[in-house]
Amino acid sequence: MPWWFWVLLWAVLGLAGLVVLAVLTLRTGRRGLAALTAVSELGEDMARRWDEGCAAVAQRIRRAPVPGILVPLDQARQEYLTGRERRRDRLAVRRIARRDRRGQPQRVDDLRRGAQKGNNHG
Repeated sequence: MPWWFWVLLWAVLGLAGLVVLAVLTLRTGRRGLAALTAVSELGEDMARRWDEGCAAVAQRIRRAPVPGILVPLDQARQEYLTGRERRRDRLAVRRIARRDRRGQPQRVDDLRRGAQKGNNHG
């Protein structure tokens, strides 16, 4: 085989390799741009949800809390006891409702607490 055939063969093979690399680069670039677009849309959606959540939380905040170190001891104790009682009442109401749904017997303490608060168990 003559020498020019080998030069031509390797030139064609080199060009074919470059074409394959160009096509693969183009496909990868297009997929990358599509992925970036999807990530951008996801980021915008998350930012919108974050803003909505912050607005909802801001509406629920009634007043700025006073640091606990500045509250008088008697007032802090009273707030703690009141809050604890409220939490226990909510827990008892949920427990009574749950046990009613399941048909389970009620705790005597829950029934007494309800009777004291005026919430008779039906």
